[in-house]
Amino acid sequence: MGNIIATPHFNDTFEQIYHDLAYNYGCTYMSYVFEHHGHRVTHATNKEWNSIYFGDNLLDRCALFRVGKHFMTRKGCFETVFRWNDIKTVSTDEHEINGIRTEFKIHNGLSFGKSYHGSKEFLGLATDKGHTDFPQLLLMNKPEMDWFLMRMRRVAFRERMMQKCFLTNRKLRN
Repeated sequence: MGNIIATPHFNDTFEQIYHDLAYNYGCTYMSYVFEHHGHRVTHATNKEWNSIYFGDNLLDRCALFRVGKHFMTRKGCFETVFRWNDIKTVSTDEHEINGIRTEFKIHNGLSFGKSYHGSKEFLGLATDKGHTDFPQLLLMNKPEMDWFLMRMRRVAFRERMMQKCFLTNRKLRN
């Protein structure tokens, strides 16, 4: 029997990852979305914004998500990174969503998106209004951002597996 190898990040949570980002980069907001075969795992650090953005499906009408998905559907494009301040709104909904985000003091964001094997993931990181060099700081540390994404992907896989187990157990009881 082989030895069990323990890594310090194997039992990560989204909250632990966020605290690492806050400590290392001054991040004040994190949003992560993982989609696979019609199932979605989401997390946002601002609970009130989370319930509005994901609960009211603002995500599907958001300029940031539109741009991220557009890049991901282009042939040969499997990864994207963009500054939120560079995205122009094209509808009233998108403009209103940006206004609501501002009310929650979520500014100077940067989004990462990846597409692979039928899955898509999106990571949005933001900070306060005064930290204007935040996106540049993250881009200068892109390899570490990829490592954070990998950690979040593991958390999303675990949560998805727990959802599947819960649904399977519920079906068996009925």
